[in-house]
Amino acid sequence: MIGRTIAVALAIAFSVSPSHAAQHRLPSGYKWGRCLLVVHGETRISGKCSYQIEQGGDFNIQGPNQVFAGIDYPDTHSGAGEMSKDYWAVVYKDGNSWAGYANGDIRDTHGEAGDWGELRREGACYVGKDVKVCLWR
Repeated sequence: MIGRTIAVALAIAFSVSPSHAAQHRLPSGYKWGRCLLVVHGETRISGKCSYQIEQGGDFNIQGPNQVFAGIDYPDTHSGAGEMSKDYWAVVYKDGNSWAGYANGDIRDTHGEAGDWGELRREGACYVGKDVKVCLWR
């Protein structure tokens, strides 16, 4: 499960200007929605976002300026060529509970150190001690 979510995180790349983001093409399986990502009191995503929901309910969200390998730049087929220019987050089922992680800086392609701990679902949001991740399709 973690390997798959890391692969999703590594699929994130470069960015575009906000005015171009509205016309930005998304990878297969991604859609536009509205998101909220707050970590340690810092609002990282609020409003338009792209998202992907996997079978089982795991999902990831990307800030509106995120671009993707194979669409906005050549797919390097390697984590070494990946870059990020916006915030992103992954929420996944961990046994009988939910967990997740995100990047701490828009340039990070890996989740920041530390664990969000167990997340509880509150409507369209997943909430933990220091995090809130919401997705409205």
